[in-house]
Parts: sequence; C-alpha cells; structure tokens
Amino acid sequence: MKPEDLSRDEILMLLNTPALDAQLSAVLDECTAALCKAAQPRTVYRVLPVVHTGNCVTLGGLPLLGEDIALHLTGCKEAVLLAATLSAPVDALIRRAEVTDMTKAVMLDAAAGAAIERVCNDLEEEIRAKYPYPYYTARFSAGYGDFPITQQGDLVKLLDAPRKIGLTVTPAQTLLPLKSVTAVMGMSHEPVKDARRFGCGNDCGECPYQETCPMKKLKE
Repeated sequence: MKPEDLSRDEILMLLNTPALDAQLSAVLDECTAALCKAAQPRTVYRVLPVVHTGNCVTLGGLPLLGEDIALHLTGCKEAVLLAATLSAPVDALIRRAEVTDMTKAVMLDAAAGAAIERVCNDLEEEIRAKYPYPYYTARFSAGYGDFPITQQGDLVKLLDAPRKIGLTVTPAQTLLPLKSVTAVMGMSHEPVKDARRFGCGNDCGECPYQETCPMKKLKE
C-alpha cells in the first residue's frame, strides 16, 4: 500500500475538515506514509447462499437478525461475506502516537480509515470480476440499522477469520485488530435495494443526512 493509493479527500472527511494549512498538511503526509508502511492488509471472503423466509434471511445457514439486512438482500440468492484488516501493526502505531502526539494519532486514525476502505474497495472489485452478477448491493455491516453488532462473532466464525487473517472479536463485539471490517454484499440478477440508514456520499438526493454529511460539504 502506498500513500497515493489513499483518497486525500476521504482522509480530510474523516478529520472533519475541508483543508489543512501547509504545516499540518506536511504532518498528514508523514502520518500517511507511516500508516502505509505499517499496514499489512489481509482479506477473506465466502460466497454463500441466501434464503428468505418471511421477514428473516439466512446466509450460509446463519440467521441474520434485523429487518434491515433482510431488506438489503431482497432478491439476492447469493451474497458475499467478507472481512478485511490492516493487521495489528497499525493498531500499535496509533497507540504509540496517542502517548506522544495526539495530533498525529488522530491523523493516523483517519488515514487508517481511508486505508481499510481502499482495501475493501479493491476486494469488492476482485469479487465483482470473478462473479459477474449484473447487480450487487452495497456492503452492509453488523451495526448498521437494526443488524446487531452482536453478530460480529458469528460472521467472523463463518469466515474462519481468526485462522485465515488473524481477525477476532472481543466480548464487547469489537473487532481486533481495530482497523478491520466485516460486511455482507448481496448479488442478484435483478435490481437491488440499499437499506443502509446513513449517508454514503454517493446519492445525495434521497439521503436523509444530506444537510449534515461531511462528504457532501467537501464536494461542494
């Protein structure tokens, strides 16, 4: 991973600012370079059958809880369950900065957020190329809407992620390493829904958060 692989706009969005002065910009460059050097991206995914029964849905035999994920997978007979992590060295880098320089710690955290998004986007491109369904849903993670965060452990177990990429879940349902993601992405031969309850920065017209979305403000 190289600094130029990361979206500067996305990092600034995560920092909640449209721009930085020259001095802070140089610090951000330093942090982004350090983050990319520490990152050891690892990913795993499975394509699993989706079965709908009333308002419920199962993925590979695992019941997914909540109406939002069932709605999100409407019309999908298969879905991808994926996980990605930047690995433990990134967590260690951020923790060290928190002790010595909180400005750098915040910048490293933002850069890591953009980095894990890039890893997920690259993995999604790989999956779309290998499984050319005409329609894919957006990635939907436990904790979105009423899809409970308490299912993290089930998702990680279904992927065998502890063994394959070193990704585990704490009793508080936190992913470790911290800069990690799990998500479900539906595949369909028909147009799909997007049941996420947050502004994604892509379709501002119908987004309930368009007035406060930081990504939209940056675009303007």
